[in-house]
Amino acid sequence: MGSAPAETPAGTGRWRSAAWLVAAFAVAVAAVVASAAFSGAAAEREALDPGAFVRWALPIALTVHHLALAVVVGCLIFAATILPPGDDESAPGPSRPHPAFVRVRAVAAVVSLVWLGAAVVVLVLTYANLAGQPVSDSAEFASQLAYFLTDLLVGQAWGAITLIAFLVCNLTFLVRSTTGLAGTALLALATIVPISLIGHAAGSDDHFAGVGALAVHWLGVLVWVGGVAALAVTAPILASNHGAHLAKSVLSRFSVLAGVAFFLVLASGVLNSVLRLGGWEGLLSRYGQLILIKLAATLLLGAIGLAHRSWAIAQVGRKSGGQTAWRLVIAEVLIMGGVIGVTGALGRTAPPVPREPEPAITPAEILTGYLLPPDLTWFRWFTEWRWDWLWVAFSLTAAAVYLLGVRKAHAAGHRWPWQHTASWLTGLLVLVYVTCAAPTIYGMVLISVHTVMLLAITVLIPLLLALGAPLDLLALTVQRRTDGSRGPREWLHAASSAAGPALRNPLLSGAVVAVSLGLLYYTPLLRLALDFWIAHQMANLYFLLIGFWFMTTVTRPRTAARTLSRRIIAVAGLAGALLLWATVLAFGVTPVLEVDWFGNLARTWGPSITADQQRAGTAVLLAGVTPLVILLTTLLLHRPRPTPACTAGALQPSSTASRRPDRTDHP
Repeated sequence: MGSAPAETPAGTGRWRSAAWLVAAFAVAVAAVVASAAFSGAAAEREALDPGAFVRWALPIALTVHHLALAVVVGCLIFAATILPPGDDESAPGPSRPHPAFVRVRAVAAVVSLVWLGAAVVVLVLTYANLAGQPVSDSAEFASQLAYFLTDLLVGQAWGAITLIAFLVCNLTFLVRSTTGLAGTALLALATIVPISLIGHAAGSDDHFAGVGALAVHWLGVLVWVGGVAALAVTAPILASNHGAHLAKSVLSRFSVLAGVAFFLVLASGVLNSVLRLGGWEGLLSRYGQLILIKLAATLLLGAIGLAHRSWAIAQVGRKSGGQTAWRLVIAEVLIMGGVIGVTGALGRTAPPVPREPEPAITPAEILTGYLLPPDLTWFRWFTEWRWDWLWVAFSLTAAAVYLLGVRKAHAAGHRWPWQHTASWLTGLLVLVYVTCAAPTIYGMVLISVHTVMLLAITVLIPLLLALGAPLDLLALTVQRRTDGSRGPREWLHAASSAAGPALRNPLLSGAVVAVSLGLLYYTPLLRLALDFWIAHQMANLYFLLIGFWFMTTVTRPRTAARTLSRRIIAVAGLAGALLLWATVLAFGVTPVLEVDWFGNLARTWGPSITADQQRAGTAVLLAGVTPLVILLTTLLLHRPRPTPACTAGALQPSSTASRRPDRTDHP
């Protein structure tokens, strides 16, 4: 790799890392102060003015909160997926923790304290700002603050954020394992939900589209900004002799993640701006001008990231130019601090489009958040659309990653069947249709359509995705890591090893699908999914995952007759369970499901709620039983070709994909 810079003393590197983080926070605070002064976000109000302290302290506290959250998330992601936990170059004996791994874990723990403190401050200041009164230690202020925390959406959201910050703060000090750190990172990312629910874009006319777009935006921001911050704090170690052997691989791994995050941030940022600006004239407002500044900075950061990927990474380890990559990282983290500051000011600046949508006045609006859709005809099955940007972003990302994998496989000389690619892309297209078109729109109004929607997500889409063999493509194109860090292959192998044969048992996965459907429709969970946007999204994600698990267990190539019999029994069993459910619905054996919801929408078209539930029996046959019968027939008529056994039972490569002799290993 060439010569590397001289070893950096541990103490010097630690202080240098802290200095760059402090500089980023300072830049963020300076940016939010300047932006708030420019936009008038901290100007005195004519009525219910909380005082200068609250008006200025709130955007500053928001900025510190957002940046601290990003640093915590980024450091945890680095510890869980990018950096090796052990130091292979240590003295003989048990491996010591790698210095870079120790550094990001320590930074996550310390900055989580800042995040927790900032969350508490924002909670108090947000109440004072909304109430139009200065912060006080009086009993009345405390009483009203408690009411704000427990009964109002904004207070509940910041209460949830504070609770998550408290839990993450404790876990960062207690957890040492890679698995525990990954779980802590996911918990920290959960703050995206409450932040999105109270963001500016969430107040647009299409509330749920705004929430989804804002959630995608925050996901990209936290991964991207936090990852660059983690690079900055580990730069002194990775640029030294001790970490030079790891530097290029760490930069390359994060470059891929940052590329995905950049496109999520850019696309969702443009969408959020459209929702809040209302038109081109909105760009002339102070809010619009801050948006343009943020867009320019984002494009500049994207250009720096491109320079990283195309040139700077190759310079790592060379005597001349080897420090360029790290200088770019420092530049990125400082620019990102400024962008976070502008974002904090935007959160306190009135957008051109009023934040509060029109109040709900019809029964359908009160229950669903939308006007009652028109009569469902065959034509409207294809013309009614309401974009769910979470699933659009998920599908586009999944398609892009898969196609890049296919391209990599072809470049390496492997043959990847076009049928796999077609099946994967078709599954994603159907997923976008089901979550953004008539199945979801009318699924909130008709139980029969809701059944079509959920069974398509549970059965049809997972079948198409499983036939795309994404795990086989992963095994074919992603190299196994040898430095002890965990990439996609290592995490899947760890999950497979931990669960053992149970994870590959089609009888178990089929039983989980059947029981889960029963629990959703015959417990209060259905009303929960209808009432709350986040519960609806979590239900969709859960059933997509367990459906994919089931379909993977029954479509993966196997040779043993016992395994084939289990698959046939599992598919036949699930089809039988759905057939029984269809019979129960068709003959009205059970009471009408969620009559308080479907009966109070003031629907003047279509069947009665009783007749509609009976139609749900037909929906079960079409969306659930039919794909399973086709799959069962295929299993009975075609036996899989013999394939080598899979090490540890993890990913089984498809027999249709040719492989080089050195790529027969599996994660």
